[in-house]
Amino acid sequence: MGEVPEITDLHRVIEPHLLQGGKIDSYKTKYLTKPGDNYGSLMLAISAKIRQADDSVEDLALIAKLPPLTNDLYWQIFQPERTCITENAVYKYLAPELDKLQLEAGIVPAHLFDGFPRYFGSRISLNPDAPKVDRDAVLVQENVTFRGYIPGNRHSAYDLGHAVLILHYMAQFHALPLALRLRKPKVFDECIRPYFKKFNMNDNMGPETTNMLNDETLADIRALPNGDDSDHKRVQQLLDIYEAFQSTKDVKDGLWTSIVHMDLWINNMMVKYDDAGLPAKLKFVDFQIAQYESVVHDLIFFLLSSVDTLVLEENYKNFLSIYYKAFIQSLQTVNVDTTKYSYEAFLDEVQRVAHMQVPHALFMTKVVLAENNTLPSDYKDVDLSVLTKNRGVEKIMVKLSDILRLTKKFNIFY
Repeated sequence: MGEVPEITDLHRVIEPHLLQGGKIDSYKTKYLTKPGDNYGSLMLAISAKIRQADDSVEDLALIAKLPPLTNDLYWQIFQPERTCITENAVYKYLAPELDKLQLEAGIVPAHLFDGFPRYFGSRISLNPDAPKVDRDAVLVQENVTFRGYIPGNRHSAYDLGHAVLILHYMAQFHALPLALRLRKPKVFDECIRPYFKKFNMNDNMGPETTNMLNDETLADIRALPNGDDSDHKRVQQLLDIYEAFQSTKDVKDGLWTSIVHMDLWINNMMVKYDDAGLPAKLKFVDFQIAQYESVVHDLIFFLLSSVDTLVLEENYKNFLSIYYKAFIQSLQTVNVDTTKYSYEAFLDEVQRVAHMQVPHALFMTKVVLAENNTLPSDYKDVDLSVLTKNRGVEKIMVKLSDILRLTKKFNIFY
C-alpha cells in the first residue's frame, strides 16, 4: 500500500492529552484501512508505549488521521482546508460542550452520550500560527477496536438490532447540539456553528468529473431489468436537486436543524457487543463533511445505504418513530421544551427533505458494494474510475432496484 507516511513531532500533539503527565516512549505506525475503505484521508494505526510519572510503561492504541497526502485528486476534492478543521472541531469543541450541557442538566458521567471516540489532539500545521491546513495536519483519537468496537462490513447490511441501536445514538447525536443551540445560543453561535458551514464536494471536482459520476448512476438505472424511462427521468431530476442542495448557502435555524454527519453509512460506525453478542454501544467516526443541516439527511441516507432491505421494508415507519421518540427524549434530558416538536411536524420534515438523499444513496451503492478485487492496492492509485469498474455487478443492481422500489413505497421518491 506504499510507504507509511511519517508524522513529525507526534508527541507534541498527544502528550497534552495523556493523564498524569505521561510521555511517549516510542511508537510504531501502519496503515489502518485498505484503499477504497476510506477516500478523504489516510488512516494510520499507532502502537505507542507511554511512560508514566512512576516510570512504568503502558501500551496505548491510537489512530492518526492525515489528509490524503499521496493522492492529489482527493486533496482537491475533499478540501482538507475545510474538512480537517471541521472534524477537529467535533472533538475539540463540540464533544466537550455536549458533555458540559449534559452534566449541568444532572446527567451522571457514566450516562453521557458516548458516541465519539476519545480525542488525543490535533493540529492543522507544524506552525501553530498557520491559518491554513497543510500536509503536516493530523488528528489523533483512540483506537476503539482495543475496547471491543468492531467496524461494520460494507458487504453486510445492518439487521434490526443494529438499526435500532444506531437510531438511538443518531437521535442523541442530533438532539444534543440542537439543545446546545437552544440552551446556550451564544456558545453555539460563537464556538460551534462557524466550523460547520455548508460543504459542497463538487466545488473543486470540476464539471467533467461530476458529470461522469452522474452519468454512471444514470447508466445503472437505465440498465435495471425492471426500470423504465420515468425512473431514469426522475433520477436525473434528483441528481440535479441534490447538486443544487449541495451548492445552497448555510441554512437558517429551524426545528430540525442541527450538526449532521452527512456521510452516515456502514463504514463510519463502529459497534460494541455485550456478552450475549448483542449490539450494545456505538461510535461514529469520520466527521469530515459534517455540517449544519436538517437531521433528516442523516436518517434517510443511513436507512437507504446501510440497513438490510427486508428489515427496512418491514420497519420504515417504525424506524421513523423510534428515531423521533429517542430524539425527543434526548432533548428532554437536557431540559428543552419539546412542545413544538410534534410527530406530525417531524413527518413533514421527512417529506420535505428525504427525496434529496435518494440520489446520494444510489451513488453510494457503488462505493458500499464495490468488489474488493476492483480496488487498487496503493492509496495513490485510488481514483473515481473505481466506480465504473463495478457496473452491472448483480448485488449492486439488486440494491439499486431495491432503493427505487422502497423509496416509491415510502413516498419519498417523488
